[in-house]
Amino acid sequence: MKELKLLCSNDVILEDERIMKLDYCLTEQVTEEQGVPYYGIRIVKHLDDLVESEEELGVSTSKETVVSIIKKLCEFEVTPMSMIEIVDDLITQEELVY
Repeated sequence: MKELKLLCSNDVILEDERIMKLDYCLTEQVTEEQGVPYYGIRIVKHLDDLVESEEELGVSTSKETVVSIIKKLCEFEVTPMSMIEIVDDLITQEELVY
């Protein structure tokens, strides 16, 4: 079973004065075969009556690592459309540090 926890929200004012809301969620899913929780990321964009979302499950077994990534995504107002590439880059950077 997958659990979602909202960690951060941003209200972004666009050039045309509309407000785009971005929600950043931590996902947690336990694998049946290993019983280990895997953490992931979901970003939901609300603009007018449209909702767009993207999710990347199983980013890491480290909750702290995924929370850190979510904080960076929120800080830089990353949208669902560019999330996957940016998360991949952040994970690669993290691996190079260790």
